[in-house]
Order: sequence, then structure tokens, then C-alpha cells
Amino acid sequence: MEDNRQGSGSKKIYLAIIALLLFINGVAGYLLYNENKQKEDKIQLVEKKDTEMKSLNQQFETTKQELEGMKGKNTELDSIISSRQAQIEKIQGELAAAQRRGNMTAAEVKKYKDMAAKFELDNADLQKKIQELTAKNEELTAQNLDVNKKLEAEKTTTTSLSKELEVKTKKVELGSILQLQNMKVEAIHKKKNGKEIVEKSAKKTDYLKITFETGINKVLEKGPLSLYLRIINPKGETIALADQGSGTIKLTDGGTDVQFSRKLDLDWDQSSQKKIVEWSQNIKEPGTYKVEVYQSGSLIGQGAVSMK
Repeated sequence: MEDNRQGSGSKKIYLAIIALLLFINGVAGYLLYNENKQKEDKIQLVEKKDTEMKSLNQQFETTKQELEGMKGKNTELDSIISSRQAQIEKIQGELAAAQRRGNMTAAEVKKYKDMAAKFELDNADLQKKIQELTAKNEELTAQNLDVNKKLEAEKTTTTSLSKELEVKTKKVELGSILQLQNMKVEAIHKKKNGKEIVEKSAKKTDYLKITFETGINKVLEKGPLSLYLRIINPKGETIALADQGSGTIKLTDGGTDVQFSRKLDLDWDQSSQKKIVEWSQNIKEPGTYKVEVYQSGSLIGQGAVSMK
């Protein structure tokens, strides 16, 4: 009987010890599970913050690149764009520092998210403003093109009218130029009785007799008219003497200056006039003497005489 009671008591002790051990294992398991759960939650929190930081940084980077794409569209807005890009780069630096510290609060994360959202809205407003300015510039460009086309058309018309006027002016000018008729140059020896004899010898010649007719010209207006005689010796030199009123004239063809020997003034009345000019200076050298007559720089008549 006693042995049965002892065996029953030992069994109860063993069961109590087993129950205690099971309880201790359960508590230890619970504590271990709880510790692991906290570690896992902490890791997930860190990963979540890291993801948020990366997302925020990418959001700021995208906004900055959008601003870069807006540059060059409007000079006045470029300074605003550069200023905003500098602000974003500063915020990105702050985010990187906070990410390295790992102690960023939820309030700080929200602050940066609000900043990113505001920059996106500002970018949208800026893009809209650029589009409006671009549209205005295109409209102004179109207007300028239209104005330039009209100016070009007017310029073409003006040029055409100027050319027509120039042609008409040229025609009038050409029509105003006399075409001398029956021009003749003779070497004359004058006898004591006043009779003129055509001479072949330079030594016996007293003067050159130059005769011509002006012809009728109704285009040339009535009034004073000057003709210029150029007498050229056998050496090709213009005979020019100050006491004979010699001087220079500018040719219309080329604009060069040439000497003339004598100026002949006419009272032009649009009818044909016969003129006679006598020249006696420096004509004793044998050879051919040429005579040219000019009006307003244009050659209108010429003749020559040869003497031995």
C-alpha cells in the first residue's frame, strides 16, 4: 500500500515538472516570436521610409527635368526656371542627408511630399504660361510675315515704278540730246579781200572753220543751252586755252572728266539752228585735227580735217 502511494506521488511531481517546462517553453517561444515580430516590423518600417525617400527624390528629379525642358522657350521665364531648379537641388540634398541619418519623422515626410506636389502644380502653371506666350509669339510672327510680305510687295511695286520712271527719264534725257547734222571741219586761209579758201597746208591755215546744224528737237525745253567743243591736235591732245574759256566736263558714259576747248552758248527755241565756230590757236602742226561736240556730257557730233 505504501509503495503505491509513493509511486503515485512521484508521478504527480513528474507531471508538474513537465507542465512547468512546457509553460517555460511557451513563454520563451512567445517572447522570441514577439522579438522577431518587432524586428520584422522595424525592418518593414525602414524599407517603407527608404521607398518613400526614393519616390520623393525621383519626384523632385522628374520635376527638375521638366523645368530643364522648358528652358529656352522664353527669356524672361528662364531665370524663374533656374531658381526653381536650384530650390529642388537643395531639397534633394536635405533628403539625402535625412536618409543617411535614418531619423526622418512622418511629419517631415509629409512636408516634403507637399513640397513635391506644389512644385508639380507650379510646373503645370509655368508650362501653361509658356504655351500662351508661344502662341502669342507665333501670332506675332505670322503678323510680321504678313507685314513683310506686304512691304515686299510694295517694295517690288515701288522698284517697278522706279524702273519705269527711270526708263521714261532716260528716254526723255535721250530725247533731249541733239543730233547734229551736216557737221563739217575745214582748214581756212583768209585772203586780204576777206575771201575764204579751203587750205591743205597747216602753215598757211589761218583757222579751223567748224559748221553744223542742231536739227529740230521738241523734247528739249526752250531756254539757254550750252554746247562744248573739243578740238584735238594730231598728237591726240585737247587744245585748251584759258583765254578761250577752255575747261573740263564730266562724261555721262563712265563719269570721267575731259577737257574742252570752247563753250558755245545757244538760245534754244526747239528749231534747227546753224552754227559756225572759228578756231585759230595752235593749229600749225601738220596732221589730222578732230573736233567733238558735247551736250550735257554726251557726244552729239564729230568731224575732222587733215593738213600737210
